[in-house]
Amino acid sequence: MQTEATAPVIGVDVGIANFLTSSDGRHYGTFHGKLRERQKRDREKRRRKARLRACLKKKGVKKLPSTSSRSGQRLTRHVRQEINRAVNVCLDEHPGAQIAYEQLSVASMKYKARAMNAYLRASNLAHLPEKLAWEAAKRGMAASSVRSAYSSQECGVCHYPDRANRPDQQTFCCVVCGHSAHADLNAALNIGRRCGDEELQACKNKQEVKALLMKRHGEWKTQNGWP
Repeated sequence: MQTEATAPVIGVDVGIANFLTSSDGRHYGTFHGKLRERQKRDREKRRRKARLRACLKKKGVKKLPSTSSRSGQRLTRHVRQEINRAVNVCLDEHPGAQIAYEQLSVASMKYKARAMNAYLRASNLAHLPEKLAWEAAKRGMAASSVRSAYSSQECGVCHYPDRANRPDQQTFCCVVCGHSAHADLNAALNIGRRCGDEELQACKNKQEVKALLMKRHGEWKTQNGWP
């Protein structure tokens, strides 16, 4: 069954604390909790193996042990299963809707801390948009990717994009108009509104996206009588 052109658009934000957050305020799946604890244990096991490998190599041992682990492979499979479950539940709860999701480039996402980068890799975020697109297509639901640049920093009211709008992982509070919301929900609403936004889709890079958002922020200030 194909999605009707007049069907409501549901924006979907992708993250670690919540694998998926829909623009109607629902959360699906998480990497926190048991998966996070398993990832910590597996990372520590890999680090011990790496130290042993370095020690043996220094002693001239030719056949070195692998740093991979069966627990790590099981964790990867479990994470994918949890992601698949989250996507299925999300789509089950939004039959007939159009799905808008972000063009996520996990390869370009890097933290200063190695532990956070390992955390990011283990969460397998790159699998989320792929699974969303595939599962929606299988169900005959319309699903489109939109530009993700500044979707988590843009204010859903005045369009002001700033990193300072995110004082912590879960909180969004605009430094200009004071609008506050759950950070993932704010991002999901922005993603939903970007569906069909040809002006934003035409932007070639993040700089052009930010310039467009600042233009819209200026228009909002003028319309609302802000200095």
